[in-house]
Amino acid sequence: MNVRIGLALSGGGSRAAAFHLGCLRALHDFNLLDRVEVVSAISGGALLAATWAYGPPQFTDFDALATDLLRRGVQRQLIARALSPVGLVRGATSTARVILPGRRDSKIRTWNRTEAFARYLDEILFPNARLDRPTRPGRAVVLTATDLRTGAAVRFGSKVSSCSRYGPITDTVTLGTAVASSAAYPLLLPAVERRWTFTTRDGASRTETVMLSDGGIFDNLGLSVLQPGRSAAHTDHAYDVTHVISCDAGRGPLASRTRRFLIGRNARAFEIVHAQAQNHGRGRLHEWGASGALRGFVMAYLGQQDARLPVPVSDLVPAEAVAHYPTNFASMPSADFKALATRGEQLVRVLLPHYCPDLLR
Repeated sequence: MNVRIGLALSGGGSRAAAFHLGCLRALHDFNLLDRVEVVSAISGGALLAATWAYGPPQFTDFDALATDLLRRGVQRQLIARALSPVGLVRGATSTARVILPGRRDSKIRTWNRTEAFARYLDEILFPNARLDRPTRPGRAVVLTATDLRTGAAVRFGSKVSSCSRYGPITDTVTLGTAVASSAAYPLLLPAVERRWTFTTRDGASRTETVMLSDGGIFDNLGLSVLQPGRSAAHTDHAYDVTHVISCDAGRGPLASRTRRFLIGRNARAFEIVHAQAQNHGRGRLHEWGASGALRGFVMAYLGQQDARLPVPVSDLVPAEAVAHYPTNFASMPSADFKALATRGEQLVRVLLPHYCPDLLR
């Protein structure tokens, strides 16, 4: 029977990107990475997925590029660009007046730290890339962001870029804009504001302003794109996969904490809501497998309890050693990078033969 593999790379900033790189190393060694038909990625996962899908065609070259990017980080570049004379002038004069037909005037910001991130990616990491032309043709790429105005998903893809509320985007979207939007965690990076033209389901055009933020707000695991049975009549992103490999950089169960004051209580409430959303997403993956909607799946979960692995690993990097690494894009110490990537590689190596042996035949 035909095998169609979907790969999901979760959010989690640089922690996720390093963990996912280890997962991809194992998939490459299993000769499965080139068999992936669609990759759905969020935030830090989007950065790594774009580096793989639009970067060097040889895996060793991609690995070296991703390693160098994570080790160096991008925070210094963003600060330098934001505080440069040009960046300061742009920041002070970045609000543009936008007139939408039949509506009151609105304003959008045309320059901020996230815009600097997008330009850095377009100029340095992906200078000649186009969303519709991945280095590895034949593989669909989907990078998800969230529109803060409507709460809708905005998915940038190699086949189509669209908003679930408005329809396909007819304007040109750069790869840097797609990645930076997906990674714009609200507490660290401001939203990317754009005025784009969309094609509605009835073929009409409409112009709307979107405020693009972290895709993890909508779906931090990247699994909704790979849901079995999604109808192409209702979404621009429906992919008929038989197997899902989910790489999840979540931290694991919440630690016990007491929060008595307002800011702490609100932060704790957000942590709980986010954790429950994550658990719901993982539960859906198990439901798809149990119902037969998927022929198989593997979930490499950074924060999972090591004692529950189906096969013991003598030199396993323990979850507690890496689970609380920050999600920012600062330069990553060698020891932390090695530990995160090694855990990702180890989990895929032990879980894939156990849960999806048919993929290795």
